[in-house]
Formats: sequence, structure tokens, C-alpha cells
Amino acid sequence: MVTSDLLRRYSHFSQLSPESLEQLARMADEQTVAAGEPIFAESDPAEYLYLIVRGEVNLACELGSGEFRIVDTLVDGELVGWASLVEPYRCRTFSTAVKETHFIRFNAAKLRAFCESDHAFGQRLLTQVARMLSSRLKSARVQLAAV
Repeated sequence: MVTSDLLRRYSHFSQLSPESLEQLARMADEQTVAAGEPIFAESDPAEYLYLIVRGEVNLACELGSGEFRIVDTLVDGELVGWASLVEPYRCRTFSTAVKETHFIRFNAAKLRAFCESDHAFGQRLLTQVARMLSSRLKSARVQLAAV
């Protein structure tokens, strides 16, 4: 069971009010994915925002040649599935568990509705996501330039 105390441990949520944390916990559940298993594929509907509790996840892009290139590896405490917050709500990469990975996953439709009803929360969350995307874009450029 996901609790507000558990969520408070992560920097993405540590500054939220107790009420916001409780509401966030109610829209979350837990999931474990075995090593080598896909989490989502490019163009899949983006239905969840994932927080890695324990594990490791590769993000990969398909190049024009059909080759898959790992563009980032994510670890404990990182968010996966940002596309669930941005229209058209479709995954932008392939995501695979490198080793057994335990997530807290947030129902994206409920999370988006919460962002609309609590603009301060929505602004904080989307600022976090923008920072994360900036970092991942830099990492992806480094990975692709190494070809």
C-alpha cells in the first residue's frame, strides 16, 4: 500500500502538503517488473507515471536504421513515463527493466485531474518533469553522439 509517509521520502514530493500527499497516495499503487521485461513501448498509451523505488530501467529509442539505442538508464528515486502528463499521452521511448524493478505508479488521468484542481501542485510537478526532461535530453544527445 502506498502511503503519504512513503511518498514524502522522495524529493519529487517532499515539499507537498500532507493533504496533497494523501490525495497522491490514493491514486497510486505498486508494481514489480522482472529483469528484462518491458515496462512500455514507444507509442503505447501513457497511462501511468512511475517512480522507481528499487531497480534500474533502460530507456531506448529506435533509430531510423531500425537499431535500438539506449539513451538513458534510470535508478531509484527517478520518474519514468513523463509522457503520461503531456498530450497526446503516448510513450516516447521503449522502457525495459534492467533488473527486477519495484515502482510506485500513479494513474495518469487522476494525476492530471489533480494538477488541474490544485494548480500549485501541478506547477511543482510539471517543473520537476521539465528539469528531468532537460537532463534526459542532454544524456540522450551524449549517447547518440557516441555512435
